[in-house]
Amino acid sequence: MRILCVDVFNPKLINYASPYCGGEVFAKGLEMNGHEVHRFDYRASTNPNEDLFKIASDLKPEMIWMGKAERISGEMFGVIKSSFKPTIIKYAADVRAEVLPDALEHNKYVDHFFGTFGGDYLRKHLFPTMKSVCSILTFTDSSFYKKMKVKKEWKADVLWTGRPGFGDNKLRNDIILTLRELKKYDVRMHIDSLSWLGNPEYLWAINGAKIGIGSNSFNKPKYSSDRLGNYMACGTFYLTQRIEGMNECFKEGWDYDCFDTIGEMLEKIDYYIKNDKERRKIAKNGREKILKYFDCYPLVFSMLNTIKNGKPYYPWDDYFEN
Repeated sequence: MRILCVDVFNPKLINYASPYCGGEVFAKGLEMNGHEVHRFDYRASTNPNEDLFKIASDLKPEMIWMGKAERISGEMFGVIKSSFKPTIIKYAADVRAEVLPDALEHNKYVDHFFGTFGGDYLRKHLFPTMKSVCSILTFTDSSFYKKMKVKKEWKADVLWTGRPGFGDNKLRNDIILTLRELKKYDVRMHIDSLSWLGNPEYLWAINGAKIGIGSNSFNKPKYSSDRLGNYMACGTFYLTQRIEGMNECFKEGWDYDCFDTIGEMLEKIDYYIKNDKERRKIAKNGREKILKYFDCYPLVFSMLNTIKNGKPYYPWDDYFEN
């Protein structure tokens, strides 16, 4: 199948803690599932709408997979859909208090939507003209996020990567403040663009940490962050704020662990620093689960099957259809 992927593929054109473009997970996953993939980096174009139409005219794609694509108008996707009849897939990892305007505009022309969130917020993305919306808990690329040995200067007890929260989850900023003031352990913090790490430093930091801390900006069901997949793919023990619905797939104390309060977070940091063998076992289990279900190939395989069969592939996927 000829597939056109519309996303950001140049790491210099993204602005978040990870130096890896998330859209590459889906493009690579499609290739690994046997499809012919063409990448269009809309942020690298000075005329993204015109360039997208030209590429689509030459390629005549059978499918279009797009990420945020905030510089592409919904009308342009409508023109492409009416002209070449592709199935259009949109995926999103971005959450706000309400559905993002880009999604509202694009979803008029989208057939299937996948989001790293579930529940009512996911349902709000289902337009009457669409076929379905489905949740995906996380995603990663194990050819990039991989387990490796690091030099001593990159080893630490605790790691946080991610900007301060800006949504309804007050606990996220309390986590950041607490970790910044925690002197008992070696804590490394990367909380703004001045302290973001590139490749391979970001990987060294993750692999060097005994514990990676997780949280989200908005309290939406099944919404975590790319830290979940990426830290665990590197084999780093993941300790996250409790997220509604995550235990449908992940098992606390087996392949990750979680907390509800700052006090509980500190207690579990203490416990897992002292219990090295148990921490390493949980991290190993977590890595195995991430690679089995959420690496490029299995994740996209499950998404393609959801599209083909009209039902969720995994029991933990929230799914709504028209």
